[in-house]
Amino acid sequence: MTKSHRKDIQILMSILKNQNKILDTIQFFGCNQNDLDKNDKAFDLCAFYMAQIGESSKLLTDGTKESLSCLDVDILRLFRNMIDHTYEKVNKAYLKAYIFGITSPSAIEEIKDRIRYCKDNA
Repeated sequence: MTKSHRKDIQILMSILKNQNKILDTIQFFGCNQNDLDKNDKAFDLCAFYMAQIGESSKLLTDGTKESLSCLDVDILRLFRNMIDHTYEKVNKAYLKAYIFGITSPSAIEEIKDRIRYCKDNA
């Protein structure tokens, strides 16, 4: 396995872990796409996990970044910076939409597919 594939696998596994943490948080608090932003604790946790995904995604190789339609690294970087530095200014509606997009079954499957690709093409 190449060094870059090992690196991507570790990062993608971290992203997948945080995707699942978001889903667990939403389920634990009984939220949905309509009311997540009304539950401060749930939204704050989801935002924290999004910041972690943003931090991780910038470390992916260019090939992996380009292959993933579910991750817009520039938007994730913007969210991460806002969450880390000026959280009160985050556009909750926009972040909420991205939270549900990044945790959609198709996005999770895309991350899993890339992990398999990295393992198979090392």
